Amino acid sequence: MAFTFSLSKESLKRKFAVYVVVAKGEHDTKLYVGKTGDNNDGCNPIISRCGNHFSYNKMHSQVRNKVDDHEGREYTYVFDHFDDYPSDVALRRACIDKINEMERWLNERVQALVDGKSHLILLNPYHGVGIINQAEKARRAAFRTAESHEKIDGIIDSIAAHC
Repeated sequence: MAFTFSLSKESLKRKFAVYVVVAKGEHDTKLYVGKTGDNNDGCNPIISRCGNHFSYNKMHSQVRNKVDDHEGREYTYVFDHFDDYPSDVALRRACIDKINEMERWLNERVQALVDGKSHLILLNPYHGVGIINQAEKARRAAFRTAESHEKIDGIIDSIAAHC
């Protein structure tokens, strides 16, 4: 028997992105929220993150580490890009800060989506336990633009359709 594996051309782009892994099992669906480009040394395409999620290197395999029956599930990655990867290091820092905020925001929205639904499990909920000052709150809030809101809504709508 032959199997297929399709890649969207968007999954190959070197861009800052947030994503949700939808791991559909027989009795439940597990979700994992992540991002690309969150370090100073590079921004790999989302397909690189997909492969790492199932690596046998425990440092990289966040999904495999959290899903005991990982080989018995079907996976869908729902994602959107936010920024191109700039060669200028100063511009890159702003992109990293933005994608970190987009991941927090997406995680909060996924938590709201799974709330009260026993068949949906978020594997890595954001807890937001640290204290941040008003200036930092305002700086983070500035990333939550109408365009970003539309992208986050699109991801949430797609996840809901897959669950």
